[in-house]
Amino acid sequence: MRNLLAFVLVAFMVFGCSDDVEFNSPAVQGKKNGNYWKAVSYHATYDDSGRLVITASDNYDDITLRVASLSVGVHFELGVNNNNMASVEDGQGVEFSTLNLPDGETQVYPSDGIINITTHNQEKNTVSGEFWFNAYNSSGTETVNFSQGVFYDVPLPNVSSPDVVSCEEAILETQTAQEAYFAADPSLNSTGYSNACHAYAAALMQQQDACGDETGMLQDVIDGLYCDDDDADGLLSVLEDVNGNGDLTDDDTDADGTPNYLDDDDDGDSILTANEDVDVDGDLTNDDTDMDGVPNYLDNDDDGDGILTINEDVDGDGDPTNDDTDMDGTPDYLDAN
Repeated sequence: MRNLLAFVLVAFMVFGCSDDVEFNSPAVQGKKNGNYWKAVSYHATYDDSGRLVITASDNYDDITLRVASLSVGVHFELGVNNNNMASVEDGQGVEFSTLNLPDGETQVYPSDGIINITTHNQEKNTVSGEFWFNAYNSSGTETVNFSQGVFYDVPLPNVSSPDVVSCEEAILETQTAQEAYFAADPSLNSTGYSNACHAYAAALMQQQDACGDETGMLQDVIDGLYCDDDDADGLLSVLEDVNGNGDLTDDDTDADGTPNYLDDDDDGDSILTANEDVDVDGDLTNDDTDMDGVPNYLDNDDDGDGILTINEDVDGDGDPTNDDTDMDGTPDYLDAN
């Protein structure tokens, strides 16, 4: 009996301490939809914008955590229209992301989450933190939940470190980058604007590292920058603020639940926004076939004939561009006669 008791005590000591043993070495783990999940491989890197990206896999699910910077103690919020992101790609290649909107008819919970960097061990060059998130597939009908997520001592890339920048120097560099950003005109030079915007974001992140960001003010500015063409429709996201109020999330011309800057068919007329550059000059804003003051990419009746563009698909093949009833070389959806 004494031997049995000793065995039980030893077993308790070994297995009861398993959680502590896990965190004596690098790890990424959590609960996926309530079930224990632990990575067998993990990796950290920085993307071209200087954002920290942590990837982990259990050889079935691949998760990605992306935050604006390596800032300890900052609670990086996740969700649609956010620079920070978490995603899961399962074994069938289906991706769930916090950047995807939930389907309003079948889902009640938002796409959201938090990534919190708790430790940056500069001596070992590793990062540790916590996370949770709800992510949706592209249609918004299915969700994945990760809770109690932890990444511990994940190695950071061995990149050459720049000279240490003081807080005062970082502020000056931010001011210089801000001036260049404000001077850049996205409607005249999209590449120049995008480069200036990314440089401003990088300067702000550097200021966070050098000065801290206890109020979150710098992070708010970073999160409010739209440097790219997020939906690849030929218009920089910043140009898709139709009502001009500075909030890209409330511009949804076709009222499909997806804001214009994330919608590749802004007016829902079945013609992709990128294909509504009728004069092919690279500027979507100056194509207004019916001259009603609304450019074609925002106009669901391009020729103003009272028939919606989407209904001018005579042959029913889903492509209104190849329907030319009077054979005059102008497709019906652009031909009011």
